[in-house]
Amino acid sequence: MDIDKIINSYQSFVKGKKPEDVARSKDETMKKVANTSVLAGLLDNIRTAYDMVSDSVAGKYKGISKGTLALLAGGLSYLALPLDLVPDFIPVAGWMDDAALLGWIFTRCADEFKKYGDTKNPPTGRKAQ
Repeated sequence: MDIDKIINSYQSFVKGKKPEDVARSKDETMKKVANTSVLAGLLDNIRTAYDMVSDSVAGKYKGISKGTLALLAGGLSYLALPLDLVPDFIPVAGWMDDAALLGWIFTRCADEFKKYGDTKNPPTGRKAQ
């Protein structure tokens, strides 16, 4: 997997777009997921992943490795794109491949999610980076 290629692809996706257009794309994906009980349990991690990738690409968060960034950007792209290994229009099975892939990615990124969460909401007495 070419990490720089994935990161550049995500940057190309958001380049030149207004922040509200990028947010709308996120909102549309979140609505798609919220309406599917199979993925409903993954919503918090999906939001965190979107925020982590967006903050990293914007330079607001520098604590993420390129490998994790590529993994998250690739997973979110897979979720957002209509073409899947198992098409989304197939009931249940169409979302199972998304859920399985995202579950695997989020398990691998659990430590990064915690670190990101600590920088966004530091424990009392510490400042955010």
